Amino acid sequence: MNYSKSLALTFLLALTASNVFSYDVTDRYKLLDDKLKTEQMLRPLGHDFFLDIGAALNKNVKTVISDFSDASKFAGTSLEKLNNAQTVLSKYDKTEQTLKINLSLGIPLFSFSAWDLKVQPNIRVFTDVGANMGIRSEAITPALLLSFITIDIPASLKTKILATTYVGGDDLLAPASNPNLCDTLGDASAIAICKAGKGQFFYPTNTNIPNLFLFAKVDARAGLYNDYSYGEHFFGNFNLYALNRTDVYQVVTADAVANGTKIDLPKKKNTETSLQADYRLGYKNDNYRIFTSVEDLKLSKFKERADGSKELTYGYNPLLRLHAEATYKFTVLTLNPFLGFHKRSGYGFADGAYAGADLGAYVWGDRLGLQMRGMFDKQYITLSPRMKLWLMQLEYSLKTPLKSTDGDVKLSAINSIDLRFFF
Repeated sequence: MNYSKSLALTFLLALTASNVFSYDVTDRYKLLDDKLKTEQMLRPLGHDFFLDIGAALNKNVKTVISDFSDASKFAGTSLEKLNNAQTVLSKYDKTEQTLKINLSLGIPLFSFSAWDLKVQPNIRVFTDVGANMGIRSEAITPALLLSFITIDIPASLKTKILATTYVGGDDLLAPASNPNLCDTLGDASAIAICKAGKGQFFYPTNTNIPNLFLFAKVDARAGLYNDYSYGEHFFGNFNLYALNRTDVYQVVTADAVANGTKIDLPKKKNTETSLQADYRLGYKNDNYRIFTSVEDLKLSKFKERADGSKELTYGYNPLLRLHAEATYKFTVLTLNPFLGFHKRSGYGFADGAYAGADLGAYVWGDRLGLQMRGMFDKQYITLSPRMKLWLMQLEYSLKTPLKSTDGDVKLSAINSIDLRFFF
C-alpha cells in the first residue's frame, strides 16, 4: 500500500479547499496554537524523565504593548487622550499578536508486555498559558455587544440589553435612555447581578475605531500517558488525564486604552476540571509510518465553573490529526519527509494542512546531533534548527508568513524556542 501517495492526495485536496474567512480571536488562537502543537508533536518526548520549557511570541507583541502603555499615559484633555488612543489602535488595525508559554515534565513508569502488546506508561504534567490579541474595526452586532460584559448574565438581562438603544459612553447596565434598567427585570437574582455590574461595562464612544479583542487561556493537565506497540506494525498511544482550564475573552475599546483601564481577570473565574483522553493508532512498514489521532476528547466533568462566571469561550472541541512520514538513512545523515493535517472546530481543513522534512546528522545513537526542519502550510514557512547534546535538546523555530494577509488578518512572523532536559 502506497501511503505517501494516498496521503499526498488528501493533503492537496485539503490545501486547495475554499473557506469563507470571518475573524474570531478565539478561533485564530486555536489555529495558531494547533500549528505550534504540530511542532511539539514533531519532537516526541520519549520514555524518559524530562523537563521541557517552551515559549512562542509574535515579533510585534512588545511594540504593541509599549504603544498601548504610552497611550494610557498620554498627557492632554480627555478628547486628546481618546484621539491618541484611537490613532494607536488604527495603526494596528487587522493585526494580531500571539504569545504562548508551556512547561511540562514526565516520569516514566515500568514498561510491560503481554503477548504481542508492549506498553510504556508515563506520568506527565503539562502547563500551557497562551493569549491572542486581535485589533480590528467591527460593526457592533448583538453578539459583540454582549461580549463587552465579562460576567455570566441571565437570559432576561441579555434580552433587555439587546432591546435597549445605546449611545457612546453609556453604561450598558444603566444607559441614559433607561438608567433604571436593572429594576425592570422583575427577578431578584437578575436584578442583583445587574446592579453588581453597573459602572463596569460601557458602549464605545466611536464605533468606527478598531477595538482590541483579547482571548487568553490557561490549561493544566496531569495524568497517565501510555505509548504502545502491537506486533511488528502497529503503534500508538492512549492518554487519560485531568484537565484544569480557565479562559478569558474581553473587548477593550479606545476609551479604555485612553483611560489606562487595566485588563483585569474576572472576579469569578470560569475554571473547570474535566477528564480527558487522547488516542493514536499508527501503522509502520519498512521505513514508512502513518497514524491518525484524536486529542482533547472530553469524557466527563469533574468540577463546574463558579456560579456567575462566564462560560468557557474555547470549549472542548477535540483535535483530529492524520500524519505520515518516511525515514531514509545515509551513513550519519537521516532524512524524514512528512505531511499531514490537523482539524478542530474553528478553522478549515486547508488551514491545518502541512508538509515538510527533517534533515539531521546524529552520532552515538541519537544522543548527539544537529537537525534542520523545513515545513510549510497555507500561512507560513517554518525553519527549525535543533541541537541535541546528550541530556539536553534545544530547538528554535521561525514561522515566516508566505503571504501578507490571511483573509483580512495581517500576518507577522512568530518566534518560538524549546529547551528540554531528559535522562
